[in-house]
Amino acid sequence: MDYWRIFWRGRWTVAALFVVILTLVTIGTYLQTPIYQAQAMVEIQPRGRTILPGVQDVSPMGVNSWSWFGEQRYFNTQYEIIKSRDVARKVIEKLDLTNHPRFRGSSDPAGSLAGMVKVEPIEDTGIVLIKMTGPDPEEITLWTNNIAEAYVERNLEVATQSTLAALEQLKSAVEPMRQGVRESEKRQFAFVEQADSFVPENQKDRLEKRITQLQVDLTETDITRLELEGVSKKIAEVEKEGGSFLVIPRVASDLQVQNLNQERSKLERELNLLLVQYLPKHSKVIEKRSELEKVKNDIQAEMEQIVTNAKTEYALLVQKGNDLRQQIQTLKAESVQLTRRASEYQVLKSQSSQQKTLYDAITSRQQEINLNQALLSNNLRVLDRAVAPRSPIRPRKALNLIIGAMLGLMVGVGTVFFMDYMDNTVKTTEDVEQYLQLNLLSVIPRFREEDYRPVKEAFQTLRTSLLFSRRNRDHNTVLITSAGPQEGKTSIVVNLAKTLASAGEKVVIVDSDLRRPSIHEHLGLDRTSGLTNYLLSKDGEDWRAYLKVSGTPNLQAMTCGPIPPNPPELFGTERFIRLIEGLRQNFNWVLIDSPPVISLTDSIILSSLVDLIAIVVRHSQNDKEMIRRCVNSIRNVNDHVIGAVLNDVDLSRSHYSDYYYAGYYYYGADQEKTKKQKKVRASVG
Repeated sequence: MDYWRIFWRGRWTVAALFVVILTLVTIGTYLQTPIYQAQAMVEIQPRGRTILPGVQDVSPMGVNSWSWFGEQRYFNTQYEIIKSRDVARKVIEKLDLTNHPRFRGSSDPAGSLAGMVKVEPIEDTGIVLIKMTGPDPEEITLWTNNIAEAYVERNLEVATQSTLAALEQLKSAVEPMRQGVRESEKRQFAFVEQADSFVPENQKDRLEKRITQLQVDLTETDITRLELEGVSKKIAEVEKEGGSFLVIPRVASDLQVQNLNQERSKLERELNLLLVQYLPKHSKVIEKRSELEKVKNDIQAEMEQIVTNAKTEYALLVQKGNDLRQQIQTLKAESVQLTRRASEYQVLKSQSSQQKTLYDAITSRQQEINLNQALLSNNLRVLDRAVAPRSPIRPRKALNLIIGAMLGLMVGVGTVFFMDYMDNTVKTTEDVEQYLQLNLLSVIPRFREEDYRPVKEAFQTLRTSLLFSRRNRDHNTVLITSAGPQEGKTSIVVNLAKTLASAGEKVVIVDSDLRRPSIHEHLGLDRTSGLTNYLLSKDGEDWRAYLKVSGTPNLQAMTCGPIPPNPPELFGTERFIRLIEGLRQNFNWVLIDSPPVISLTDSIILSSLVDLIAIVVRHSQNDKEMIRRCVNSIRNVNDHVIGAVLNDVDLSRSHYSDYYYAGYYYYGADQEKTKKQKKVRASVG
């Protein structure tokens, strides 16, 4: 409700600002040059189409990676290319726009045209809108289509140039490689011829196998030789000691020796049996001994043969081992020479093979690029050409008017609330009651001819508030003052006095405003022979001689008299105090009109001498803080401040809560009566 009251009080300000801003927006809208927009649609494929699988494309057409970030980077790059000076320059040259009035004075026509291009991608698609705006719809349509075509053509042109550049580089590298392959093959053939068509790697394999076999034979020979070496040593020991060769395992294990030993053992047993039966000289004994000796000789001969064979075999093995070692050393030396020659041959062969492989790869790549160039396909195409727009995109008249209306309303409301925020005057009854901490005695409407009834009712309300504010009937001296000048306190005093007097009570008005007295003007009385005359007179205490009778029954007044140089000195005299006391005893009400409180001490002194004090506050006149300080100054002297009178309220503009108790009912009735009279006069006319 507080916000509504603020708005309602400033409704005409809101209306004025609303009309002004809306008018300015309307004029500006209809004076603007219409601007049209043309748009072409281009499809961008993120990857170029591959005609032959496995053939890599060297043209920078599309994105190489399959990642989302790679595609986003590619699309963002394409958006910038569309807006580039390179594309705009092609259009400038094609359409000869350097002589166009729009670009004739420009130092950079391509940059100016590029600045007009706007790119708008359609979300989640590979389609891009190319837009241009201008006052001529046919012209911007032509430019938009040429921008789109130049962009698509540039993409294919760049791809073709890249392919041709790659071909030129490969051609420049192929011929030296071909010569290098030929030289490598010549060197390889010369080396083979120099070696008498000898194939080094085959011979090396054979040598390695031969050395391996000799190593195996040498190992076996050494093993056998070591075995026989032990036998030879044992034979030498037996021969040296003169023992039997049977202690040698090789001899003892011989099958022939074992058979002969068995036969010897048998003959010895038979001889022993014969010696039991016969004498040593018996023929059978002699015959057995002869057989036994023959066997022993055979054993000895066999053992000697075995020993001889062992010695011979050992000597042969020693010689064989030496021969094998000599052969191995010879073959190793030959292998070293062969390895050196094989290494040289391998180097020549490897160089020739590498050069040939590289040459084959480059020639194959050259053929692929030639084929790719022949089958090159653009990954961009113009999907929809721009058509000439029929209606402008701006000014958008309806939208501008709506925005103007909203802006006007917002500025108006904002201005009203700002003015209300900056306005620190008393405007509502809540300001009186809540901020000034004063009771509201009455709301006095601004006087107009049609407002007579509300004004009269307002003073009746003030009279009622005054009656209920005094504690007893002896409290009848009332000081009516204000915080600042021109707040209508004198008119309040006069009208309140008339209202009290019309009710049959004896009322006297004392004009104590010795700065700017005006009671005599409101009552039509003579100012001479008034308050100051009495206070400065020495003729006694008869103050009745200075009272003047007004035209209203029961109402008398003591006018100001001559204006003294120092009024506060008169109010502080004992004579003035006795005057107030005499008036209190002889009248039902004593109303004292005083100067404003601000910057003057008159009201402060007068407030200490009265029973009741009423503050007149003019509607929307003085600062609330100033009024509050003045009220506090009076309360420091006399706390019988009964309240405030809100004066000069414009009933036609103020909210009803400001004046309800001042006679809203009558005011409303009069307003209805006035409206009816206007309708009757209009119908008669």
